[in-house]
Amino acid sequence: MPRKQSNIIKIPKPPRSAFNKHRPASRLLLDQMSHLASSLVRHLANLNNYESRSPITEAHAGEFNRFITSLLHPHTAHLAAKKSGSKSKDQPKKRSARA
Repeated sequence: MPRKQSNIIKIPKPPRSAFNKHRPASRLLLDQMSHLASSLVRHLANLNNYESRSPITEAHAGEFNRFITSLLHPHTAHLAAKKSGSKSKDQPKKRSARA
């Protein structure tokens, strides 16, 4: 039987003024963007599939390309999400249970 927790820390909800989409980004956010961009460049440099011990599959490559495209073209990301939500033709059909 699990013990009842006695020390519950309540975290207040941040006020609506904590986020303003029109406010200029802080130095911390800009540094995070720079760090992520340089990490992506290093990751792309390591994608040499010819010398890799575990080669990248077509599924990995497709998912990676879909992700990067959604970053570069956010206005079409919702269209790709709708298409990927439908069943693929190459997936086997589920058999119905017999009564």
